[in-house]
Amino acid sequence: MISKNYDVVVVGSGVFGIWSAYKLHAAGKRVAVVDFENPAHHLSSSGGESRVTRCSYGDVETYTEWASRSISDWQALSAKTRIPVFHQVGVLRIHKKNDESVMASTRMLERYEIPFTVLSPSELREQFPVMQVRDDEAGFFEPQGGALMAKRSVQLLAANLAQSGVVFISGLVLPIQQQQGYKGSLPSVTTVDGDRIDAEQFVIACGPWLDQVCPDAMAGRLFVTRQEVFFFDTNVNATGALPVWSDLPFYGFPSFEGRGFKIANDTHGCFVDPNTMDRNASNEGEADVRAYLRDRFPAFANAPLSETRVCQYENSSDGHFLMDRHPGFDNVWLVGCGSGHGFKHGPAVGNHVVDLINGTKEPLELFLLESKRLQQDRIVL
Repeated sequence: MISKNYDVVVVGSGVFGIWSAYKLHAAGKRVAVVDFENPAHHLSSSGGESRVTRCSYGDVETYTEWASRSISDWQALSAKTRIPVFHQVGVLRIHKKNDESVMASTRMLERYEIPFTVLSPSELREQFPVMQVRDDEAGFFEPQGGALMAKRSVQLLAANLAQSGVVFISGLVLPIQQQQGYKGSLPSVTTVDGDRIDAEQFVIACGPWLDQVCPDAMAGRLFVTRQEVFFFDTNVNATGALPVWSDLPFYGFPSFEGRGFKIANDTHGCFVDPNTMDRNASNEGEADVRAYLRDRFPAFANAPLSETRVCQYENSSDGHFLMDRHPGFDNVWLVGCGSGHGFKHGPAVGNHVVDLINGTKEPLELFLLESKRLQQDRIVL
C-alpha cells in the first residue's frame, strides 16, 4: 500500500502531465507522478519523434500567447542536453493568397511582437527550390518556430524531476467513481495492484485514456483518432534550408538526426481504442502521402519508405483543450484533449495547472468541461 500523502498526484506522464509536475514541483509542491508505463511510452501521444511548435492560431489569442510563452521553456530545456530537444528551424505555412486565418494570424502575431515573414511564390521558389509552388499560393514563415523532439523532451523532464525528488509510481489507476468521494473531495486513487495513493489534489492528464480513468465526467466527450506518420529516406542535403512546414491537411519535417523526411496527414482518422488499435501503417496512407509528394515535393515521390508510426489524437469536440475541475470532486482537475496540437503548449499548460491548484486563476471558458460536446465540430486550425 502506498499511503504517503502528497500535495499533488499527477496521473499521466505525457507532455501535459510532465510539465504540470515540473511546474508544481518548482512551485514547492510535494508531487508524485503515476503512469502505467514509462514517460512517453510507445502507446502515448507524447511518445513520437517530433512535434511542431508555432504561434500562429488565427484569432485565438490564448494559443498564440501560450505557444509564444512556452518557447523560452523549451529553449531552456534544450540547453540542458547535448542533443537538442528543440530544433529552431522555423515553421512555414503554405496557403492560398488572402487566406482569412493567415490574415488573422498576422494581426495576432503583430500584437504580440512575434516575428514572421510573408513570402511570395517567387520568394518561396528561390528559398525552397525543392518545393513546387503555384502562382496563387503564398508562404507564412515564423522563424521562432520549429521542431520539438517529443519523446526525448518528456523523458528528459521526467529524469530531471526524479533527480530532484519527485516520486514516480508505476501503476494503472482504476476508474475514479463518484462514490469514492468524501465531503466533495477525492481522498486517493487506487491502482490495479491495490496501491492507494493519497493526495490533497489530483491532476488527471492521461491523454487518450482520460475517459477511461474519469468515466463520470468524460464518457462520450473524448474522440480518439488513429493517425499515420511516414518517414522517407532522403539525402538531408536535398531538402536544403527547408523548415518544418504545413500545407494542410499535410505537414512535415526535414530530416532531423538522420530519421528521414517526415510527412503526415492531419485529417482525423477513424475512432479507436488506444489499447487495441492497429499500429501498422496502411498501404492507403502511404499512397496518399506519395501522391502529395508528387505534387509538392516531386524529388521525394519515389524515395524509399524508411519508417512508419501510428499514434493517436485525443480530441475534444471542438479541438480546444480541457482544463477544468472534475464535476464530482473539488480537488480533481481534468487536463487533456490535446487534439493533435497540444504538445507545444506543455510549459504554459503546466503554469496554468499551478494557478488552478493555487486558486490564483479560474478555469478559462475555452477549456471548460461544459463546452465539450458529445459530437465533433472542430473549430481549431
